[in-house]
Amino acid sequence: MQSNIENLMKKWGEDLIRVLPGTILRIIWIIFLIIIMKHVVNIIIQALKLLMEKSHVDELLSSFILSLTKTIIYIGFFFLVIGGLGVKATSLITLLGTAGLAVGLALQGSLSNLAGGVLILFFKPFLKGEYIKSNSGEGTVESIRILYTILTTLDNSRIIIPNSQLANAAIINISRNDERRVDLTVSVAYGTQEEKIKKILTEIAEENSNILHDKGYTIRMNKHNSSSLDYVYRVWTKKENYWEVYFSLTEKVAKYFERERIEIPYQKIDIYNKAK
Repeated sequence: MQSNIENLMKKWGEDLIRVLPGTILRIIWIIFLIIIMKHVVNIIIQALKLLMEKSHVDELLSSFILSLTKTIIYIGFFFLVIGGLGVKATSLITLLGTAGLAVGLALQGSLSNLAGGVLILFFKPFLKGEYIKSNSGEGTVESIRILYTILTTLDNSRIIIPNSQLANAAIINISRNDERRVDLTVSVAYGTQEEKIKKILTEIAEENSNILHDKGYTIRMNKHNSSSLDYVYRVWTKKENYWEVYFSLTEKVAKYFERERIEIPYQKIDIYNKAK
């Protein structure tokens, strides 16, 4: 029994001595490839980025190409590592071909995202820096990658949306046009003179230099509520001034209504005590 154990240990030792040098060389080869790959990727990406900047390539297309290039390089590196481990590339390709159906099903979502990215770049429903809304979220377009698009929200959060969702969804591009309309609803109590309301709201709009006065203002009564009359208050401004105009008008309406003693209504219930 002891002799068998000694023979087994001796055999393992001989196998280890025979295999160890080759294994160490393979590990060194892989480490060398990783170091080289990092430098090669950086050089290629920087050169490609500089070339596209000089050619004035669209920024979204540029980020997509850079992302795709990195992916291709990593796939090539994977085959180099496999080769370094002693596995023939032809054997790996044969294996992938045999499992082609399973791989195709597993990558179905990724392939649709890749196709979605291509469609977005081709039709250009939005550009980098534009503010968009979709069912998946809203924000400023930061970049489009090979599988997803990155948006930055107003509170500086990041939304990562698969390209297939954006390619197949309705998108509201808020930044595409130079001008935007600011819509407010102004509520006043019943009995308030309509002409007085229109005069005050017109005065507020005329005092704001960020409003496009030549496009006019819309001030019309549009709803009778249980406790109030609602007016639509619409003005036009440059897209970059939208929020400044929105908040300025909201503040000024409250200030002017207080000065003119115009009642801002609230929900209330009148109770009558019927005498017996």
